[in-house]
Amino acid sequence: MLYFTSDTHFYCKKPPFIGKHLFQSCEEKNEYIIRQWNSVVKPEDEVYLLGDVSDGTGEQTNEILKRLNGTKYLVIGNNDKYLKDSQFDQSLYVWTKQYYELRTLNTKFALFHFPIEVWVGYDNDRAHLHGHLHSLKATREPIRRYEVGVDSHYGKPVSIEEIWESIKDFHNKNDKLNYI
Repeated sequence: MLYFTSDTHFYCKKPPFIGKHLFQSCEEKNEYIIRQWNSVVKPEDEVYLLGDVSDGTGEQTNEILKRLNGTKYLVIGNNDKYLKDSQFDQSLYVWTKQYYELRTLNTKFALFHFPIEVWVGYDNDRAHLHGHLHSLKATREPIRRYEVGVDSHYGKPVSIEEIWESIKDFHNKNDKLNYI
């Protein structure tokens, strides 16, 4: 099974929110996300993290990632500073990239931390998965763009099937420009 998530912000530096829920501490938020994650992701699953995984040190982030089920891939976000910490274990991710295009379900998914309005094939059969907005609503119309962040999904990673069900019928409905 394929899952996607973003903006977990383990060891948060800002108030510990997920959606509208305020936690008493960052530790409480960390434990909540770990429980939510492991309630859906099995050890044999794959998880694409679309950035802003941890605000903690390399060592702190190692501890968290080891507790999370699944094989992990990282599309780097603007707050993934732990990656530069010499104590961080890079092998906890299969790879880390700034941007990635994933082919599945006969569709190409553009994976990027930031939401973008236009990507290669956006007006055809391609989709864009992102984080960063901390939005309470997961989908964006009329294009196939989907927010995978924990704020949109009660702290849980979201499956490719759930994403596909939500966006499969969205098409870019922008009118074609007529040039004179």
